[in-house]
Amino acid sequence: MVKWPFARKRWPDLSMNEIRKRARVLVIDDMEFAYLGLFKKDGYTIEKWDDVNDLTKLESGYFDILLLDIQGVGKDLSQEQGLGILKHLRKTCPTQIIIAYSNADFSLKYQSFFRMADETLSKSDDYVQFKRTVDRFLADRFSLGFYIERIAKIASPYLSDTDRIKELSTAAILNGKDTKLISYIKGNIESKDALSMILQIVQVAIGIAAL
Repeated sequence: MVKWPFARKRWPDLSMNEIRKRARVLVIDDMEFAYLGLFKKDGYTIEKWDDVNDLTKLESGYFDILLLDIQGVGKDLSQEQGLGILKHLRKTCPTQIIIAYSNADFSLKYQSFFRMADETLSKSDDYVQFKRTVDRFLADRFSLGFYIERIAKIASPYLSDTDRIKELSTAAILNGKDTKLISYIKGNIESKDALSMILQIVQVAIGIAAL
């Protein structure tokens, strides 16, 4: 387990089997997902939506990993379909891991979709590739460093050095108290959006730290 000298708690040390049981994976694709049964057989909690059935649920960060197709989904919500959903979630749910999952080629018109995603998978990839990719991101999702780095990325445009905010964020997550972190952000970062996103990340991480 990770232990910090300024924190009273430790980050939980979960096995991959425990992570698979606790984590929630969602596939959004208007076509069939060939590996749904295999994932369930291997102990994953996984759902399949044919379209964006509940945007609020996505915004809340309910799912740990989202496999999102670019075409045929989200048409009622965005003219850009999957790309529009991805853009929206990047602003509203900074902890959401999004894997671009598509048969679309890598032509110029799709490049922004693939760049904004955490990873890209082709529908032609085999199950082993899907499983390996999902496991890698699940391990990230249940690691303290994942949340600290996302906070640092949001804060970096406003700070010349992110070491202090990393330290305060770690203490806030492990202790479940964000008073010092909020005070620091308000004194050094003018963006209310950045403050909101950082505190959202902290709250998600606090929930995992309590496992």
